[in-house]
Amino acid sequence: MRPFSPARLVYAAAITALIAGCNDGSDANRITSPTGAIPAVAFRPASPSGGTVVHVADVEHLYTAVNDLANAGVTVRLAPGTYVLSAKDGSGVGRPNAGRLELQQGMSISGVAGDRAAVIIDARGLPQSSFTAPFGRTGVIRTGRGSNAVEWLTIAGNGFAAASVETDLESTPNARVRVAHVVADSSARGVDIRNVGAAMAGRRLHAEIVDNDFLRGVEGIRVANFAGADRGDISVLMSGNRSYENILGCIVENNRSNFATIYVRSSGDRFEDNGLGCQIGSGLATSGAANSNSTVFEGHGTHFSNNTRTSFFNSTGPDFTEFGGVLVVGGDVIGPTATTSSNAVIVRLWGCKVAGNQNSDFQAFGARSVDPSRISGVDNHTTIELHGVSKRIDVVAMDSSPADPSGSNTVTIIR
Repeated sequence: MRPFSPARLVYAAAITALIAGCNDGSDANRITSPTGAIPAVAFRPASPSGGTVVHVADVEHLYTAVNDLANAGVTVRLAPGTYVLSAKDGSGVGRPNAGRLELQQGMSISGVAGDRAAVIIDARGLPQSSFTAPFGRTGVIRTGRGSNAVEWLTIAGNGFAAASVETDLESTPNARVRVAHVVADSSARGVDIRNVGAAMAGRRLHAEIVDNDFLRGVEGIRVANFAGADRGDISVLMSGNRSYENILGCIVENNRSNFATIYVRSSGDRFEDNGLGCQIGSGLATSGAANSNSTVFEGHGTHFSNNTRTSFFNSTGPDFTEFGGVLVVGGDVIGPTATTSSNAVIVRLWGCKVAGNQNSDFQAFGARSVDPSRISGVDNHTTIELHGVSKRIDVVAMDSSPADPSGSNTVTIIR
């Protein structure tokens, strides 16, 4: 890490001021990338529909309700029981969407309030083909059409599914999703908050993730502008979640996207008993480029602790090998020809615990490349702000790996 200097403090304070406005909910606030302003509208959480309720008591009624276009805007309320999903009905006829549950515009789905175990969505019997999408693979319950909510459910996931709950349905330039009081087990991800592909370039996605358990996946929570979703804008408020027995408890990245923004505020979440507690970055590229992105992660009383797991239940995602508590990288290249430049990530922690993890509790890089013969790019910046008891966290920091001759990739730590 470079010696601390007043100039670097000025840089960090300036970019922090530009993005800190996200906290007060004002429409006038903006997240700003290193090369230009990208608007970020105020976060307004989705909520279950307050109007029509459609009651269902078995899986056939569930499919009928969810797939009926006339049910846009309703809440589908499930009676206690187990709903076993299948790609074909009892007559051998293929179901719409290969047996996935794809919520209509403005639709919400809910089990029994106060009892997450009363309703089980069982996706374990769906074949791999049920999760095939034009951009790769998708999830068990798909959201993203206007304002959707998924609440008070247990989802017995599927290793072939990209996630138990996905946000990759696209119909409007703005989407709001709420996932609350859900147990999601054994899909590649518990919840996947993402814009994906050119069709979602510029989409504003706002998510609220509250009081969930995400376990036995590749990543418990993923937040990503992904693979061509340039200028995507994601805001996430999450609180009281538990992510455990995953390879990564969470990952927050602009992955192969450009001019994209992510803001995450975490309150009282627990990332424990994973391989890595959380990976947070601004520009990640396995191929192509990830340039001019901005990511802000704020933690308030969140724990990244006791992440010492070395055996895993799901291996259907990337081959992660770097384990510990928290890993933060401004520009991250893991492909032989990929590049990342002009990215900025800020992690700000208050009252957080980062301790008892394997290898390293907290690592930070301005930029890094898997190829030791070349740097990832230039002008990538990582800023770590530690407040209150979080000031005690030991950060192992490096401006650039390998070394950047221009000195343009930096890490700044503020206590």
